[in-house]
This record gives sequence, C-alpha cells and structure tokens, in this order.
Amino acid sequence: MHIVILICALLLTDKIYSQPKIFSQLNETNAGWGKITLNQEPRIEAIVAKHIEINQKAKGFPGYRVQVYFGSGSDAKSLANKVRNNLNNDFPDYDSYLIYEAPYFKVRIGDFRNRNESYKAFKLIQSNYPQAFIVDDLIALPRLE
Repeated sequence: MHIVILICALLLTDKIYSQPKIFSQLNETNAGWGKITLNQEPRIEAIVAKHIEINQKAKGFPGYRVQVYFGSGSDAKSLANKVRNNLNNDFPDYDSYLIYEAPYFKVRIGDFRNRNESYKAFKLIQSNYPQAFIVDDLIALPRLE
C-alpha cells in the first residue's frame, strides 16, 4: 500500500514530467536512500511516456480568452480580419488571435490564466463588442520581461 501511495505521489509532481526515464531512475540505488521495487504492467511505462510526449508538444496551457467574433460563409474571413484589426486598435495591451476551426472563423483576445482576469477584460471589451463572451482555451505562455 505504501508503495502505491509513493508512486502516485511521484507521478503527480512536476519533476516527473521533466524526466521521461522516471521508472529506471526509481530502480537505481543511491547511498542513503531506500530501495523501491516496482511491480507494474509493462504498458504503464509506455502510457507515462506518451503522456509526457503530449505535454511537451502542448502549445500553451489551459486558460481563458474573450471571443468577440465567429462566423462562417464566403465573407467570414474578411470580417474576422476586420474585427481583429479593430480589436488591435481598441485594445493594444492584449494579443488577439484569428482561429479557423472548420467551418468557422473566430476572433479571440487575451491570454488570461484565471476567470477573474478574463472577466475584467470581458467587461472592458463588452462595451465595444456586446456579443463578446469568455471561452476556455489554450493560452500562450506569459512573456518574460
């Protein structure tokens, strides 16, 4: 039982995600450390490796944006570009994004880590774009200054 709890705790730490060879590292013996014996199905290591690979390819992390436009049709792309240009002029402090998810073009703004941040921006944006609403999205990593 203790081994199961230890393995679960290790899998939930951030350190695990940066070390893809965790299972071989657990089997190593270090002076002053205890010995861990893993009894697991061989597929578990493959699943953890796949999970690490997926997380490393992610183009952001979960957060929120404000969506101000979505539309489809022959003129949707030009309308989306026009809305995005207006957004950039009206709110230069926020990054805007033009997204195409067939058959819709969407215009979103901001990279907010929590719903409170997005709500403050939403209230500001809503005065110019009453159809705006908050959406869950993968957001860009914060800029280092």
